[in-house]
Amino acid sequence: MSYLLSISLGPVQDFIAAARRTADLYAGSQILQELSKHAAQFLHNKGAQLIFPADQNADGANKILAEVKDDPKQLAAETKKAVQERLLRLWDEAKSKLLGEYRNLIDQARAQEQLGRFLEFYAAWVPLPNKEAYKEARLQVERLLAGRKALRDFAPTQQHDAGVPKSPLDPSWAAVIDPRQWANASIRLADGSHRPLRIKPTEHLDAISLFKRCYGVLNSDKVVDTRTMARRSWRPEAEPDERYGEEDDHIPEPQPYLAILVADGDRMGELIARQDDPDAHRGLSKTLDDFAKEARTIVPKHRGFMVYSGGDDVLALLPVNQAIACAKDLSEEFRHRVKGTLSAGVAIVHYREPLSISLQNARYAEKAAKNGGRNALAVALHTRGGSPVTVVQPWDELSWDELLEAYQNRQITRGLAHELRDLVREWQNDMRADHLHKETQRVLSRKEARGLRIPAPATDTPTYRKALLRFVDQLIIARFLSGLREEEHAGKSA
Repeated sequence: MSYLLSISLGPVQDFIAAARRTADLYAGSQILQELSKHAAQFLHNKGAQLIFPADQNADGANKILAEVKDDPKQLAAETKKAVQERLLRLWDEAKSKLLGEYRNLIDQARAQEQLGRFLEFYAAWVPLPNKEAYKEARLQVERLLAGRKALRDFAPTQQHDAGVPKSPLDPSWAAVIDPRQWANASIRLADGSHRPLRIKPTEHLDAISLFKRCYGVLNSDKVVDTRTMARRSWRPEAEPDERYGEEDDHIPEPQPYLAILVADGDRMGELIARQDDPDAHRGLSKTLDDFAKEARTIVPKHRGFMVYSGGDDVLALLPVNQAIACAKDLSEEFRHRVKGTLSAGVAIVHYREPLSISLQNARYAEKAAKNGGRNALAVALHTRGGSPVTVVQPWDELSWDELLEAYQNRQITRGLAHELRDLVREWQNDMRADHLHKETQRVLSRKEARGLRIPAPATDTPTYRKALLRFVDQLIIARFLSGLREEEHAGKSA
């Protein structure tokens, strides 16, 4: 008897996003990918025929679908054990790079308890009598898996942590270190040198957070910090310096903003549902893996840093003046290769903003693109102390290039958008829309960008005012997307 076995590994987004530094963020995505890949490889070695991912070595498949002939319950239990053992080996490998005096400062009993409870592993299976039954069996096993995940395990946790500070990155766990003793802690790299962990006196890290910090520092040569990414908009060759992104010098950056891009395929459930047999599903799996690989070449071409690329999901850091072009390239690649559409969110954030908040803003932007009809790009500006500004446009209606070129050619002053916004807000709904358009042209005639196209009225005044306010929002965002250094607009307010 054959069975269709579906496995889900987690946590995913919350685990990845719980990060103070870019290296922590990268570590979370890489650890999850490593565990998911190990699960697929274990199943393959046990004789399972992988369907999704089709390749046992594919990255990013935290959800696994396979055809198995052995007892699926036992196989799922063995897979969970294998993944748990792999997690502990990765922890031991990272911990072994610490100096002995710091390894001895870790509360080992609490760390083992937390690592043992960290993994979320869910499995479901149904009989698969033949290929013709695949489509219905897949729907059934996915319903079962969703039901199993909804019935979460709430076993009581005895951490014996009375009086022990909670972790700032995951308050459900108590700290396994006293950070006051870790100020000078470092980790030994492959070349024999040491890299500081930079644990602050208030970072009472739990075992998982400490694991991510160690893993991230061990792979620091692959990571680009937010400060360096902000610099790349005006100095493309910028690389992380020896300070490893430390932010305690308070020297202002000429252009202190970067972009965080989150992208996700649209209606992937429907696309998967159209695959009638395992071979067709494997073909889609390979196609998505190919897209993920190509995405990992597209982002660096735009001087960005890929945090995560798996299947139809992308998370990347980018220079602000490369964000739109990179998002468009990813969308085109997805459309061409997968024959589907992609929704993406780009959040423009200050490099000193807490990373967890910036990531949340990027995910909100992606949701805005989805809620705006999908197959779209949402760009959200988050200045320090200002209100968020978001513009959503379908890919085939993007109108950023003209504005970015005008800013980069110094044809628009930073005061134009604000003057137009004041005009539109003061205009009454009972006044004529064509007169409002003429007033916007008059304002523009006093500026450098006289050839800039301002939307013309197509309907009543209230609707036209809303359209103009969206254009004003786009003007404001475009100034940041242009990547101009702050001093290049100083004193140019209209």
